[in-house]
Amino acid sequence: MTIKPASLNFRLAAVAGLLSLAALVGCSSAPTGTEMATQEAPVSEAADSSVSAESAGDRSSSIPTPNLQHSPQLIKNASLRIELANVEEAVQAISSILADNQGDLLFLSDQENQVTQPRQVSLQIRVPQGNLDNTLEALRNLGNVAEQSIAAEDVAAQLVDLQARVRNLRKSEEALLEIMERSGSIPDVLEVSRELSTIRETIERQDAQLKALQSRVAYSTISLSLISTQPLATTTSPVGETLNQTWQTATSSAKTVGVSLLQLTLWLLVFSPYIGLLVLGGWAGQRYRRRHQSAAEQTDAA
Repeated sequence: MTIKPASLNFRLAAVAGLLSLAALVGCSSAPTGTEMATQEAPVSEAADSSVSAESAGDRSSSIPTPNLQHSPQLIKNASLRIELANVEEAVQAISSILADNQGDLLFLSDQENQVTQPRQVSLQIRVPQGNLDNTLEALRNLGNVAEQSIAAEDVAAQLVDLQARVRNLRKSEEALLEIMERSGSIPDVLEVSRELSTIRETIERQDAQLKALQSRVAYSTISLSLISTQPLATTTSPVGETLNQTWQTATSSAKTVGVSLLQLTLWLLVFSPYIGLLVLGGWAGQRYRRRHQSAAEQTDAA
């Protein structure tokens, strides 16, 4: 089959036209510089907004927002002074009251001196704050309440402040741990390690204060005094007891006198040389005086 030159030229022109048409369509569909900038602007703005949101979130998490409407956190302390007849039964009853109200006995002092003043037992107990009213009511029923007082202190602001400090210190600790994981020079690592040790020590101290404050809020303390109303014992003693006391006093005095005489003997024994010299000097002087006196009398007689 023979292809004519005219038909060949026609086919080449058609192919060239199709290629030109495809190139024009591609150029028309591609975005221009202005359109690309317009499309990339929302993406960059979205990225910037996400970065700013993350940084704002970090700042908001590192700087606590003050809660002005926090619920009160009260530390309650109570004091009771009760007069009753039987102190022993009251102490046993207090043990049952503490067991019923999940309380603990912190301190007990029994002062029994029935000669000069009535018996007094001092106790310090601790109960959960929710059981404080029930415990006080049960204690009041033990006898006659002579004195009572209740004091409360709101420490909500201190708790919020300590919690915020501990939270920020822990974030600083995490940041320093991330820095230590990176490679660096030995002086830099040592500096970060010292800073990390200081922060951890501060965290432990602040955390201990926080737990102690929370414990004081959770538990209330009651200072209790039990005064016996029983009459004091008579000061008169029987004859046998009087004689016994006299004998003990006399023997004690005899021991004291004996010890004093022994001490005096030891003193004389130690200073005996000096005493001997003094006695000898006195005797020699008296003898000389007598001789001189007798000689004078003989002279007067002659």
